Amino acid sequence: MNMMRGAVAFEAEGRERFLRLTTNAQVRYQERAGETLVDAIVAMQGEASQGDMLRLRRLIWAGMGHEGLSEDAAGDLIDEIGLAEASRLLGDAIRAAFPEAAKAETEAPEGNAPAPAKPRAKPAAA
Repeated sequence: MNMMRGAVAFEAEGRERFLRLTTNAQVRYQERAGETLVDAIVAMQGEASQGDMLRLRRLIWAGMGHEGLSEDAAGDLIDEIGLAEASRLLGDAIRAAFPEAAKAETEAPEGNAPAPAKPRAKPAAA
C-alpha cells in the first residue's frame, strides 16, 4: 500500500487499513457532528469525556471515509481492534494531521508557569 501523508496504518478484518484525518475527513466529521474536529478533540480531553463512544466512533468513521464505511461499521472495527488500540490510532492520526501542534506540545515545558529568570552576575565591587 502506498502510504499517504498523515495516514496511520493498522490491521483489521485480515487486511491493512488506515486512518487519516484529511481536510475532507474533518469536513465529513463536522457535517455529521455539528462540531469541528478540533472541538471534538478538546471535548475528549476532559475528565467527563471518558467513554465518549459517539465521538470516538464518529472520528474513526470520518478518518476512514476513503473506505466508505458506515458509522456502524466503524463501531464494529473498534470492537475488533479494541478500545485502547482505537484510541491510540486516533491519537496518532491527530498528531499526523496537526504536526505543528504536536511538535509544540512536545517542546513546551511542563505546566504554564513562566520559566524562571536566569540569575544575573553581580557587578564587581569597585
